[in-house]
Amino acid sequence: MERMLKVFASTTLVLVLEVFALAQVDDPSGRWKATLTRSDRTGVAVMTLKVQGTQVTGTLSEPSGQTLEIENGKIEDGRLTFDASASEHGGTKNIHFFGQVTAEEITLHNESNGKQGMTMQFHRVRD
Repeated sequence: MERMLKVFASTTLVLVLEVFALAQVDDPSGRWKATLTRSDRTGVAVMTLKVQGTQVTGTLSEPSGQTLEIENGKIEDGRLTFDASASEHGGTKNIHFFGQVTAEEITLHNESNGKQGMTMQFHRVRD
């Protein structure tokens, strides 16, 4: 009987941890950082996300100092998508972001004007 209780307790603990991990994937709210390297320059991008249901809002601060507002943000089945507008050469360019979310990492790709951009690895910031 005591052995059965230990097995039951261990199984319950594993299930609770799995549910918690899945919940973290579904809610990437919070701060995320990525170190970006382009040519010989390195900088840090910071993304702050807020999730309500499947809707995502927030900001993406680039190493250049620009802060982009997240527009049309959505998360479903661990897949994050959003759009942003950035200043470039006196004009504005629209950028589409898409990627996969896990509990501790977001792999994010972007494209603009039909051209593939860079892939970024964001890691959750624990305050």
